[in-house]
Amino acid sequence: MFEGHMKIKSNRFKCRNLPANYEVNARVKSKPVLTMCFIAVAGLILIFQNSYFFMGVLLLFFGIYSLLFSKNQTTVEFSDDFVIFYLDDHGGECYLIYYADIESYEYQRKLFDTDIVRIKLKNQKILEFKSLDRRKITKNLEKHVAHKIEDDEE
Repeated sequence: MFEGHMKIKSNRFKCRNLPANYEVNARVKSKPVLTMCFIAVAGLILIFQNSYFFMGVLLLFFGIYSLLFSKNQTTVEFSDDFVIFYLDDHGGECYLIYYADIESYEYQRKLFDTDIVRIKLKNQKILEFKSLDRRKITKNLEKHVAHKIEDDEE
């Protein structure tokens, strides 16, 4: 079969149309809980320093408020057969990509922006997704995908 016309199952879906009862092996969430805890603890420590009291109160408030009230949405899910990237700019839509359809991928770290995962499918279509957890995404893609383009840094 001609490579440019290869039929693939990966596609964009409404989240309600995802396969039923698939097992999730790993999940990437949108809230950086560890960072927020660190900010809250740093604020707590600064409260006891007279010259940094106000800064400590601000950091403590920001850390606790973020932990309690910011959303912690799932952005990526990994199963045994596919990965799902939830699209933040199109409510209720996601991209389901079967590992067998992936020709290669690369992880691009961005200095002043959100990192990007670029996936090239076997039909030569290139997809890009924002990434919030480099370690978890690369670990799971390495586990299921044979070809990887080396990391780029910007």
